[in-house]
Amino acid sequence: MTGFREHRRNHFAEEHLMTDYLWQAAASDLSFLAGLTDEELLELRKLATIFSHEMIFEGGDGMELTEEMCAVISVQASLPVLKLGMNWYSSWNTVVVVPDHIISKRVSTDRAGVVSEWVEVDAGESWHKGPVVYAWPDVIISGRRDGFNVVIHEAAHRLDMTDGSVNGRPALHKGMDLKRWTEVCTSAFNDLTARSGPRRRTQIDGYATVSDAEFFAVMTEYFFELPHVMLREYPELYELFRDFYRQDPVTRLPSHTFAPQLRRM
Repeated sequence: MTGFREHRRNHFAEEHLMTDYLWQAAASDLSFLAGLTDEELLELRKLATIFSHEMIFEGGDGMELTEEMCAVISVQASLPVLKLGMNWYSSWNTVVVVPDHIISKRVSTDRAGVVSEWVEVDAGESWHKGPVVYAWPDVIISGRRDGFNVVIHEAAHRLDMTDGSVNGRPALHKGMDLKRWTEVCTSAFNDLTARSGPRRRTQIDGYATVSDAEFFAVMTEYFFELPHVMLREYPELYELFRDFYRQDPVTRLPSHTFAPQLRRM
């Protein structure tokens, strides 16, 4: 059944390939696509065609969506599954785009029973077995190789869900060692936590230390946007991500000295 579905998808993508206009509108300013071969760019275009066709796009809070806006999200969301295939997004069927940042009220209770309430300003949200919500202002500043990419961040959360829970670990490929994944990620998480305090000693956004799930999502952003930073700070972690995504961005993207963004969702 999977093979038949893939055949139908490929046939659809070839017959209804994203137009040159939409492709250029969506991809021309995405510097993190640099270095992809012509064959990879064509495959990305096909995946984006499938994504935009199969996904339900909705505007929230009065947002009116255009084909160009949907294409921008489709192209970026397709990059993480370039070598994996669209089946990895099988639990994701709806994208909601809102015109402004998402304001969320948070409540937590510590071990002493003290209840804390606060407000967070988010760029995106991913609901388990539900939609992904994107704030358009943050979508349009994604893909500029500064470490911030809300589209990929939320897409990573969907991949994280493939093992049945949101725990910072997607379903691993055959041959990948679960124990090694856990050990390397835990070591990097603890090190980043220690280095993200007041005397910041890392270029990686400290939002990654909020939870295992956010760690995987943030590091996925760095893997595709600033792979040289990730490789330099956590080479073993980079190798794990390279094996999972079956891509090696360091080999196709030049290193640069742009200051990483520190805004998070």
